[in-house]
Amino acid sequence: MDLQQPITTVTIPSFLNNSSWNFCAELCQNAHKSFIYKLTGLPQFSTFLQKEETFNEVVDQLERLRKMLITNKQQKKTAIRKIQEIIKLVKETERQEEQKRVPSPAFDFVMTTLSMDDHDGILIEADDSAIVKALKAQIETTKQNHRTISRNLLQQVNFIVKSVRRHIVDVKRSAEDNVGEIIHHAEKCRAFIAKCFDYSVLIYCASAWWHQTQKDAMDDGYYHIEVECVNPDDAIFNPNAAATTEHNIRICVYHGDSIDPNHIVHVYDYDQDLAQAIYTPEIICEVEKILHRFRTGIVVATCEA
Repeated sequence: MDLQQPITTVTIPSFLNNSSWNFCAELCQNAHKSFIYKLTGLPQFSTFLQKEETFNEVVDQLERLRKMLITNKQQKKTAIRKIQEIIKLVKETERQEEQKRVPSPAFDFVMTTLSMDDHDGILIEADDSAIVKALKAQIETTKQNHRTISRNLLQQVNFIVKSVRRHIVDVKRSAEDNVGEIIHHAEKCRAFIAKCFDYSVLIYCASAWWHQTQKDAMDDGYYHIEVECVNPDDAIFNPNAAATTEHNIRICVYHGDSIDPNHIVHVYDYDQDLAQAIYTPEIICEVEKILHRFRTGIVVATCEA
């Protein structure tokens, strides 16, 4: 599967404000990129890369055995050819020595040419000398030795070939498992980013609600709103963490730009009653108009509360 497909990737929508939740979403996106690299680029973590390496080692073994079989065949032909050349030379020498001792007959000798086909047996003639017979026997011994080597190599090849199917299945299964892990991780990331996006919308709506209904009209100080998790760990992406609920967050009003706890003016526990007060039809309409300009397909669930 192409890891650039939407099902395996994580994108960040355009946030309404540059809040800490935007930063949390970016960290989550980076965590997913790191997770993909971990499963596709680091053998110590990727079962696919481990299985692929094992498969490649098996293929390399087959290639080495193939070369050894070719080398063995070439060495056999070379050895037999050299012995045949020696036999021919010995016979020629013996013929010359015989001619020196006995006058040449009235007819010509017909020299027997040894067959170069090493699949046929070497014919030992009655008039062959002991040296020639020994050399012909050496040819048979050479053939037998190289046949033994070839048989042993082919047995290794047969054993490895039988295991190749299992290795192919292992590689395929590990690839599917890795892709499944990436898809599952991407789903977790998209859920976390959607939550961050919803909280950024909640900040926008809560800010409008607080400034319009809660702030003293005579107070001209600057205040800003933050949505914070009761459990700080909920603000950090963790694919193994349980999904948080709306009751695990609170609305904090800070005086000035700082998020120093000493500058908190008000803290509101977020519940259904507060959600109904914050998400008025007017503010929802306003938010929808803003979102319409850069909607990315992520459903803002909290705006429909």
